[in-house]
Amino acid sequence: MLLSSLLFLQQIVAQSILPPIMEWKGKSESLIANAANPWITPTEKAGFVTTPNYNETITWLKKLAAASPIISIVSIGKSAEGRDIVMLIASTEKIITAAALKKSAKPLLLVQAGIHSGEIDGKDAGMMLLRDIAFGNKRYLLDKVNLLFIPILNVDGHERRSSYNRPNQRGPQNMGWRTNAQNLNLNRDYAKIDTKEIRAVIKVMNEYDPLLYMDIHVTDGADYQYDITFGGHGKQGYSSGISNWLANTYKPIADRDLTAQGHIPGSLLTTVNDRDFSDGNILILGEPRFSDAYGDLRHMASILVENHSLKPFRQRVLGTYVLLQSTLAILATKGSALKEITIADRKKRATEIPMKWKVPQMEKSVSFEPQSNLLQKNKSALPTDSFSLSGIQSIIKKSAITNADYIEWTGKPITMMIANYRGTDPVTFIKRPKAYYVPASSYEIIERLKMHGIQMELLQQLREVPVEMYRVQTVKIGNEGGEIVPFEGHVQVNAYTKVELHNQLYATGSARISTDQPLGDLAMLLLEPDSPDSYFQWGFFLSIFQRTEYIEGYVMEPTIQKMLAESPELTKEFELKKTTDTAFANNPTAAYNWFYSKSNYYDKSYLLYPVGREL
Repeated sequence: MLLSSLLFLQQIVAQSILPPIMEWKGKSESLIANAANPWITPTEKAGFVTTPNYNETITWLKKLAAASPIISIVSIGKSAEGRDIVMLIASTEKIITAAALKKSAKPLLLVQAGIHSGEIDGKDAGMMLLRDIAFGNKRYLLDKVNLLFIPILNVDGHERRSSYNRPNQRGPQNMGWRTNAQNLNLNRDYAKIDTKEIRAVIKVMNEYDPLLYMDIHVTDGADYQYDITFGGHGKQGYSSGISNWLANTYKPIADRDLTAQGHIPGSLLTTVNDRDFSDGNILILGEPRFSDAYGDLRHMASILVENHSLKPFRQRVLGTYVLLQSTLAILATKGSALKEITIADRKKRATEIPMKWKVPQMEKSVSFEPQSNLLQKNKSALPTDSFSLSGIQSIIKKSAITNADYIEWTGKPITMMIANYRGTDPVTFIKRPKAYYVPASSYEIIERLKMHGIQMELLQQLREVPVEMYRVQTVKIGNEGGEIVPFEGHVQVNAYTKVELHNQLYATGSARISTDQPLGDLAMLLLEPDSPDSYFQWGFFLSIFQRTEYIEGYVMEPTIQKMLAESPELTKEFELKKTTDTAFANNPTAAYNWFYSKSNYYDKSYLLYPVGREL
């Protein structure tokens, strides 16, 4: 009792800086186990002040699995620090292997918690629900559905616990850390798959093929009345049938179930101005580095859950429990329709697909990452797509420290009509090739593509192929300011390229990747250099920017004289270059390099992206 009181006081001190809180009482409080229940979870026992650590969590879950014939626990991989990443399988099937569950007529739900382990609501809600399925009155939820549950994905970050890890979040007292032991954000890793944790999740996707995938987070950002916001992608994205099902079938039922239990569900919210909703809400489709965008690109129904960080931990966990229960019930009655829709989406082979999206009111595409002053618009007129926000009153104040404006949330509920900007306009289309050829020398890329589950043919002998290839014309390495700043363990690359036709030799071990497969769209976005999450832009092909052979001046001089004598056209081109480019005309080294680039001695692979497009 003394320890619990001390932890509660520590939490109060750590979070005394947070805005005033709205009082809440919901029917879902009846879900909390009685203190005498032998299967009460550690979080319930602690009054939702704390969450159990890794060892306590795994011990409790193993005990549950050992006692229940319908709950199993497996390891899906190990973290960088050697901890098991566990997954619970809840099923009444006689055989629960990956192959059997993949073939089962029952819809399969994959729920993932703790990808950002400070945002741990899903773990505790899942433990409560599994308890009630195993030993309460919720076993019926598995009559027509199977469940996979990953309680903690970022198991190493989970153990970096403190009251001060997330200053904008109201509990639990011992929150984990956002990034993993390598300081990598797992929800930026789905495309590049650097981390053991995301490789484990994608392996589950490949082996079990879940019908619906849910990733549970807790928000940053503004204050509002909603305690749980969630959804899939609307008009934007690569799985239109699935998106329509999530928007028109799934969300209305889940909203109804949450509301009936006293919760306030909403759609995903991000302020346009990074401060309040006076300029509206904005929803941008993230790149496939993010869980929900990656799932959409795989044509797998994917739901991003963002519980509201300023609501009490107790309220957030209970809301998550209700959402999980609702999702299982929805799949039991609507899962067969989703299966048919998913099959149809996976069969589509669009002749061209967009690599970026933008809001119609914007001039260019933007990243999903929060940023200010996004819109070029007339603020006096709301777009057609606007909605009534159940918000919280805010006040703009002047800082006595910086003399700049800052926002203060009052805790008072208000309703306001706001603009709702959606990134529904596709831009930067790419035509679908028959296939891509990845050279054997890019073996690391081939291995990562295999990890994604992308099917390929490995060449058994040398093959010459007519392909389109990209030659880099200009390149920017680093951030917008030209500074070399690492991002998620990489230095990013942006380049302007020009298409060339080549009869390219690909060695034994090279990969031919047909785009006529369910993951063909994913292959395109990983291999097209203009795609924001391509391996090119993540910096996996930096070696093409390196010249390794040179030519000395005493050799260049007679070579140039011979080239000019043999080609009047080259002479004219050189004279024009000197006339139009003063810096070039006054730079002998630049002139030598110019001629060298046009000679037969020049490295023809320099600045050539080695992945070919078969048309």
